[in-house]
Amino acid sequence: MSTTTRLVVLGAVNQFQPVHGYFLRRELMTWHIDEWANIQPGSIYNALRSLKNDGYLAENGTESAGNRPERTTYRMTEAGEVELLRMLRDTLWTVEVFDTKPVMVLTSFMYALQREEVLAGLAHRVTEIDARIASNTYHIGDVAASTSTPAYVREIFELATSRLRGEQQWARDVSERISAGDYVFAGEDGDRPARATTD
Repeated sequence: MSTTTRLVVLGAVNQFQPVHGYFLRRELMTWHIDEWANIQPGSIYNALRSLKNDGYLAENGTESAGNRPERTTYRMTEAGEVELLRMLRDTLWTVEVFDTKPVMVLTSFMYALQREEVLAGLAHRVTEIDARIASNTYHIGDVAASTSTPAYVREIFELATSRLRGEQQWARDVSERISAGDYVFAGEDGDRPARATTD
């Protein structure tokens, strides 16, 4: 199971618990999780089983409606809550040059962290992105100096730099919104993220 799948499923169970796999599959598909995280519906069920085996989720019971088969519902364990926060913090404080999945997962579940921590992490991301862009400049120079690397390999680093600039601007913009009071974070009163409804 990929780190992205693990974090998405832990985050979604935390948000909607107690929740069954069918609800998670249906909900996450509305987020287009299959497109930006490359998580297929069957992977969600596999992740639930794996996270339960690891002690991060526990069965909360079963439910059924009408003629539908019984569905097992899951909730977070204390170990799962710790693991979710650890993974979110790793994602918040680490910039991936070529992979957009981690920052998109962060966007989906950053509410589980405290507002001040998210703002500090985003400020760090802005600075780290400057360093990553500078590093890409040197990689481009290496391509130009190489006698064996095709010249068009430069475009890999140009594309990564353009993507990073976009992420950097997003980090600045979302920081402004968060500083202005948008969203609800851990430890705050107000509307919490949606919870599952049984159907």
